[in-house]
Amino acid sequence: MKLFKTNFFLMLALMVGATIACEQDDDVSNVIGGLDFNVATLNPNGNKVGVIATTVPGDNRVVYTIDFGATENDDSDVFQTSGPMVEYTYPLETATYTITVTASMTGRSDVSISKEHTVNYTIVTPPTGTSPLVGRWKLAPEAGALGVGPGLNNVSWWSSGAADVVTRSCLFDDEYVFNADGTFQNILGADTWVEAWQGNNPEGCASPVAPHNGTAQATYSYDATANTVTINGAGAFLGLAKVYNGGELTSPSNAESSITYITSLSSDGNTLELDIEIAGGGFWSFKLVKQVPPGIQGTWKLAPVAGALGVGPGLNDVSWWSSSSADISTRACLFDDKYIFNTDGTFQNVLGSTTWVEAWQGTNPEGCSAPVAPHNGTASTTYTYNATAGTITLNGVGAFLGLAKVYNGGELTSPSQAPNSITYIAELSSDGNTLDLDIEIAGGGFWSFKLTKE
Repeated sequence: MKLFKTNFFLMLALMVGATIACEQDDDVSNVIGGLDFNVATLNPNGNKVGVIATTVPGDNRVVYTIDFGATENDDSDVFQTSGPMVEYTYPLETATYTITVTASMTGRSDVSISKEHTVNYTIVTPPTGTSPLVGRWKLAPEAGALGVGPGLNNVSWWSSGAADVVTRSCLFDDEYVFNADGTFQNILGADTWVEAWQGNNPEGCASPVAPHNGTAQATYSYDATANTVTINGAGAFLGLAKVYNGGELTSPSNAESSITYITSLSSDGNTLELDIEIAGGGFWSFKLVKQVPPGIQGTWKLAPVAGALGVGPGLNDVSWWSSSSADISTRACLFDDKYIFNTDGTFQNVLGSTTWVEAWQGTNPEGCSAPVAPHNGTASTTYTYNATAGTITLNGVGAFLGLAKVYNGGELTSPSQAPNSITYIAELSSDGNTLDLDIEIAGGGFWSFKLTKE
């Protein structure tokens, strides 16, 4: 064992020596038996995995030490837990590792078990033509979101104040939309900020003036190396309609057919700073923020469509079985189940008086029946959504999404085996109304569920 484990077990041995007199050697209920663990894939690339260990007894008295077998000279791949899933991300390569789990409990001998796990690494690339700018952007709702000055990053001539977020709200709610197909849109709504050169004196909120009214047939090109974005289409713009390369418009009829902006994109991809030179060496600066899709908070149900749930031999492959359009009616007690993600981090299964109950729960043949504990909505549960990693973890015995029997690494054969943590691969649609879930079971199989927000 590695040094980390050696120190841990030495400390454990001292604790045992101090308390052994209080142990009852004939208390066989404290024997660690049936050590096993399941390995689940937690991301589409295949290199992020989770381990859930089980023993008898299966409570917090048992401490599991999990060695993912990826490093030899340090313990960066060794973790301890009293039951919840432990996650680890392997190198970006296809390889086989030996995972070792050791169960420890005061007054009892350690038990270890090892299994080989093969990481099948797959490079997941974004769709052709997409760029980090894809999405909907607005001016940042803060002081200094736009300004102009005598040099780059110098807005000493004029810059917006905090009050302008309100007084120029018709400008701050304008959207700049970069589509995945390379097209661009100005979405201005009923009014925007219109100035004297457009016929509005004094300047203020008014109806958009053509061609800067969102009707332009526009495209864009983003050069991450040169740090530029070019908007092509007379009347299309970012920040302010009047600003173009080398000057400011004096008439809508002089609208440029192409404008290029200097860009600086934040590391998280959610803030875009733009600069553009005008006459006399002056520069306009704009700060945009991406409109991030809503999170998963809210009430969800299985989508009332064929294929809302299914299982197959690989990710996004439900060739073993998938629900049909008829199942929306025959399994109505399943399709009306609610999965509720509360804003305070708690989660609820709301199943009503009946749900789909299977043979492993005591209903044979399977069908609509009263929910069976612990999968009956009584679990005290929390959830964690990691939008970057694309995962949802439910913590609480009996909590689930889609089907009660499915957990990381297998399918339940008894309600008493319900794990206290389940992690799903999750993909939220751009509008926040569709949630696609995947979870690996035994033999490399995957269950898939499609949920829709109420």
